[in-house]
Amino acid sequence: MAFPASNVYRLWGLGRSGRAFLMQQPILAAPFQLRTISILAGVQGPPLGAGFSVRPASLCQSDPGRVSPWSHQQIRTKARGNEYQPSNIKRKRTHGWCKHIKTRSGIELILRRILKGRKSLTH
Repeated sequence: MAFPASNVYRLWGLGRSGRAFLMQQPILAAPFQLRTISILAGVQGPPLGAGFSVRPASLCQSDPGRVSPWSHQQIRTKARGNEYQPSNIKRKRTHGWCKHIKTRSGIELILRRILKGRKSLTH
């Protein structure tokens, strides 16, 4: 069973130890990138038969298009998750006692918290 050419290409080469290795990389690797190099023991070059090829045991599955999730790594882009930079002054100005006591809805909020029994009425 051969892999579709649009999905995976094969590159045979000889490593320093003299063993042949098989590199597989998908052509379209948008969020993930395939970084698998499988060392094939006992193979000294590309297969001799035209219709035969030597593949690692993990690739000899019933569904050749499937690749294990451990062979994918996320490609790192820009840093995320650092949007919240806390400022105590801004927090007090926005959610503090003075801001709430100035408006009718703020006073209602304080009264609701008193009725509920909150220890902390505002920031």
